[in-house]
Amino acid sequence: MSQPITFGTDGWRAVIADGFTFDNVRRVSDAIAVAARTLEPPEGIDRNALVVGFDRRFLSREFATLVAETLRDGGFRVVLSTAPTPSQTISFTAWRRKLLGGVVVTASHNPAKYNGLKFKAWYGGSALPEMYAAIAGALGQSSKRDGGSIEESDLLDDYVAALRAQLDVQKMASLRILHDPIHGVSAGLPSRILGIDVATIRGENNPSFGGVNPEPIPDNLAASSKVMRGSGVGSRESESSLSASTPAPTPDPRPPTPATYDIAICNDGDADRLGILDERGVFVSPQKIIALLALYLVREKKMTGEIVKTFSTSRLIETVARALGVPFHETAIGFKYVADLMLTRNILIGGEESGGIGFGHFLPERDGILSGLLVAECIAHFGKPLSHLIESMEEEFGALHYDRRDLNRPMEVCALLIERVRAGELNAAFGAAFASLEEKDGVKLNFADGSWILFRKSGTEPIIRIYCESPDAGQVSEMLDVAVRELDRNNEPQRH
Repeated sequence: MSQPITFGTDGWRAVIADGFTFDNVRRVSDAIAVAARTLEPPEGIDRNALVVGFDRRFLSREFATLVAETLRDGGFRVVLSTAPTPSQTISFTAWRRKLLGGVVVTASHNPAKYNGLKFKAWYGGSALPEMYAAIAGALGQSSKRDGGSIEESDLLDDYVAALRAQLDVQKMASLRILHDPIHGVSAGLPSRILGIDVATIRGENNPSFGGVNPEPIPDNLAASSKVMRGSGVGSRESESSLSASTPAPTPDPRPPTPATYDIAICNDGDADRLGILDERGVFVSPQKIIALLALYLVREKKMTGEIVKTFSTSRLIETVARALGVPFHETAIGFKYVADLMLTRNILIGGEESGGIGFGHFLPERDGILSGLLVAECIAHFGKPLSHLIESMEEEFGALHYDRRDLNRPMEVCALLIERVRAGELNAAFGAAFASLEEKDGVKLNFADGSWILFRKSGTEPIIRIYCESPDAGQVSEMLDVAVRELDRNNEPQRH
């Protein structure tokens, strides 16, 4: 039996040909049309217009055409993208053209067998939870109305021009940039934005994403790391010769010869997330990137605004915000909470540990392309290697080390561990003096040495996520090992 249609924090996702079928896409599109009629945008928004876009996944263009046709039959004037686009392009187009909203066919960073639908609203960001609740409630209802139409349009030109206006393009003219879109929709866009030939690997359209998940995390970036270390040549002609399955070698402290590139900018399948490699091919945590960009925007670009991070993200960002003297906020986990603040406050930069970074002066939305190019601009501004910039930041604010483990265990086992943590049973288990407990989203134990560990279970899947940060790199792995042992203690009765 195929899976039911359920909506997560950022839309509906399902396996292609199982839950994600043409019939179900039509059902969800009908529900979107019905629910969209209940929205109450401000004056000046065209309540009868929606934009539709799609990524490079299997049949995404065909699914998008079906979405557009269904919305047209629901009486909407539909603007359909002529080419695959980043998810944030749909948000940007809705905001720029004052449309009611938009739909993007994408499963973002998830494996190739998935596809999905996201709804974007007139304010240039993801749908609020109540909007998805309205869509879910409208499943099975007919949206038929007269007066609809479909117009195909190039959405990328306006988006590219808008990003170009956010950047000091001249400053980056001589920068050596490698771009790794992991076969996703950002391929070619840095070159268009900067007006220079940006070397690209894994830029061709490949719905299987070369056999890796299109998520810019270290496990999936061996190909770009190899090029950064001088073991390959980044070019559009040589993409296929780089094996994505080759394990990344352990990086040297410093390369013996000059780096091939100054930076690698890596994006996920729909380009709203970011991964960065420094000039040595070493992965730089998105959390350090958020902090670095906050410093650059305030100190060097003289921009103003508040800083926000999610509950699972590094405390380095809070330390930087305090040093800059700007208001700081911490939200529950999920970029939608960051975006909510961007709608009501002057948020300069907001981010999450998974590589989603957004800028309130641009859009209340993650943008892996803009954030990546701003890192490149920062490197060009200082004229120093990225690794040196990170070292300087850590010399000023202290180094913090971070890791996370996602573990599949029975839901009752995950729940029992959370209960034990909440009850204080693990306060003394991690080798540091216990300081406090927080429950903003999951349960976090804070320790006197600045370390913390966060336990957060899924409400719908047998998964628990454990996040940890410490000034001591070795302590992070030790604390996570202890947490896993405590989790599996709860699982022992089920093994007999």
